Amino acid sequence: MTALWEDLRYACRGLRRSPGFAIAAIVLLALGVGANTAVFTIVDAVLLRRPLPYPHPEQLVRLVRGADQFDISVAEYQFWRDHAASLQSAAAYRGTPDLGLETGGSVEWIGALAVTSGFFRTLGITPTLGREFTEEETRPGGPQAIVLTDGLWRRAFGARPDVIGSVARLDGADYIVTGVLPAGFWFPQPADAPADAYVPLRFLGTFDDRGANTSMLARLKPGIGLRQAESESALVTENFLRTSPRYLPNPYRGLTFSSYQEWLSNIGGLRTDLWLLFGAVFLLLLIACSNLAGLLMARLANRSREIGVRLALGASGPRLLRQFLLENAVLSVLGGMAGWLCAAWLVEGLLALMPFPSLPVPGGVHLNQPVLWFTFALAAGMNLLFSFAPLFASSRARISEALKSGGLQSGQRQRARSVLVASQVALSVTLSISAALLIESLYRLNREPLGFSPKGLVTFWTPVSRERRGKPEELQRFNAALLERLRALPGVQRAAAVSTLPFTGPGNFPTQREGHPEQSVGGMEIRRVTPEYFEAMGARILRGRGFSNDDNRGAAPVILVSQSVATLWWGNASPVGDRVVIGMFQGKRLSEDPPRAIVGVVEDAKRLNLKEAFRPTVYVPAVQWDSEGMNWVLRGNFSRDFVEQLRRAVNDIDPRQRVERVKTMDEMISSTTADSRFDAWVFGIFAGVALALMAVGIYGLLEFSIARQTNEIGTRMALGASPRQVLRQALRQGLAPVVFGLIAGLAGALAAARLLESLLFKVRPSNPWSYVFVSALALWVGLLASIIPARRAAAVDPLTALRSE
Repeated sequence: MTALWEDLRYACRGLRRSPGFAIAAIVLLALGVGANTAVFTIVDAVLLRRPLPYPHPEQLVRLVRGADQFDISVAEYQFWRDHAASLQSAAAYRGTPDLGLETGGSVEWIGALAVTSGFFRTLGITPTLGREFTEEETRPGGPQAIVLTDGLWRRAFGARPDVIGSVARLDGADYIVTGVLPAGFWFPQPADAPADAYVPLRFLGTFDDRGANTSMLARLKPGIGLRQAESESALVTENFLRTSPRYLPNPYRGLTFSSYQEWLSNIGGLRTDLWLLFGAVFLLLLIACSNLAGLLMARLANRSREIGVRLALGASGPRLLRQFLLENAVLSVLGGMAGWLCAAWLVEGLLALMPFPSLPVPGGVHLNQPVLWFTFALAAGMNLLFSFAPLFASSRARISEALKSGGLQSGQRQRARSVLVASQVALSVTLSISAALLIESLYRLNREPLGFSPKGLVTFWTPVSRERRGKPEELQRFNAALLERLRALPGVQRAAAVSTLPFTGPGNFPTQREGHPEQSVGGMEIRRVTPEYFEAMGARILRGRGFSNDDNRGAAPVILVSQSVATLWWGNASPVGDRVVIGMFQGKRLSEDPPRAIVGVVEDAKRLNLKEAFRPTVYVPAVQWDSEGMNWVLRGNFSRDFVEQLRRAVNDIDPRQRVERVKTMDEMISSTTADSRFDAWVFGIFAGVALALMAVGIYGLLEFSIARQTNEIGTRMALGASPRQVLRQALRQGLAPVVFGLIAGLAGALAAARLLESLLFKVRPSNPWSYVFVSALALWVGLLASIIPARRAAAVDPLTALRSE
């Protein structure tokens, strides 16, 4: 122990005598360990952490329609719930508008989730107080009930234990409080719309029940696995098709069973993004390790005489290994601590940049014990790796040569450093090409045609107040009054309303060309608009006319179709004058909406995001179709206080009316490209750091080489070599590993780019411009890093070099 303590003190003194080396090594360790720890923290929380906070979470499954993980219809939910023998229990849930909770003379708007009976039983959760919903409470016309979260119970009801059975006034109706959930209850919800309460989900046979907009959660029976449940799905699908549902997609393949935890971790392609990010940061770690190895080899060269003396005095391999282990352990501990602190900062930054507003992680994402063990293992592994390298070199050293020349096999060490630099170049090129492909993809995404002009557009949403629900005439009067008031606001040039804005969500229903059952679209996008909507959006009417004030409630039903609908059903002919029926599919009538005459064709517009193709869309006048709230579109030049002016304008019409989601159209578009922007930014930053490390590695290699060859350079110049020849030789020595590394990096990039294919948009993984640009950039960085030590070599004074010899 005394010898161990002495070795430890010696290692600390050695690092203190070489502060430049110590700082550089700790920074490299902090960079590699910190970045990997930060990304591993998120990967661990989302993909690897302990199961969800429910009893036997491995039994929880999500049933979805098809490989695209769509929701299902009510008919599918009810049939699978009743006929799938592998299910112990099943429940459905659906989002619902905010509810106005009346407390103490004021109204608090709370988020709510509509669920069927058995929802909490399926999760394995028992309310702290009371019970969950009964079958009677989820039937149409049954008693209104509500289950409170612990937070709402404490905030609005004072944590009263006698709250069960009391009445909560919501949207002017009485709800009986039947239960209070445990304080730690968690269910994945959007960060901007968490559920404060749960209400019964009632199937009323409306349009909502016929569409694929209901989520299904189920619990498998004990001993039943996913594979066994999937094998049963084909039989249930066959029996379901015999019930002759009125509307199903063609072809219909039934429902797919997915582990609920696996399904949660892959929402929006989250799993793919995280693993690719982890791969990118691991490449960065390898580059940092390669750079650190070069530093250690340079330090080893300067310690050659010391190692020779220790060998001459009888030091054994294990004795040297202990010394190297202790020295590198001190570096690893300091670098690991710095990496841990760096990771704490990086996690917050990554979470802020991530395109997912809320990760499906109970308790949030934070550094924890498994992450600490990961950091320790990473630092310890690097310590062992870099301790054996100098031991191997010293074990092959000849004592006499070490004592005479002060160098240990400098030729082999020079080749080893060249290999390290070439590997840095290869990894940097691989990472940089990946970043270039993602940046090119983002550029093309931002140049995608929208179908309207976003500049100068402001949007907001006004949900229907409870006083106007079920009163279409009163709602129309409110919308007309608000429209006139908005037009009078300073800076407003155009004002209009639409049922569903671009990039906010779908709003579809089956639609058919009248008299042509073969020409049907099961998911036709339906938009209810006011007459000036197309002028406000800057969308072009390609044929016919737009809507006018004459297309009112008592006028003949009319409709506009998008260019994609016109091309799909009429080809090059004009559809103006023909008729379309909303709510009809392949000759089957699903609603009572009358046939509508086509008065015009409008250009296609994006629906959910920029990556998807234009979807068939039809537009109807808002006054001819009752709407549950409208999105408003304003075009103009707006002042900084415009939002306050907007809220005052709505308040002038009705002080009880809410104004929500005030955004510019540019902000809405930006939110749809957040995932591509995140990938491009993160990979771009990593690539920039990798290129910087590559430059440092090349500079260090050439500087070390020239320092070791000063006498040789002086001799050559004394024998007649010109400075230009020396400069050319030094540049060739610096660029040689760059060229070899570039060739290997291009090959690696071709393989890595295939993994990125799902993230690219209109860019091929073999896009030549990205490869050419990165190759030129790598050569330029290599030349720039080589030029300073090369010029120093050319400036060597032969007399000084020979005199020092």
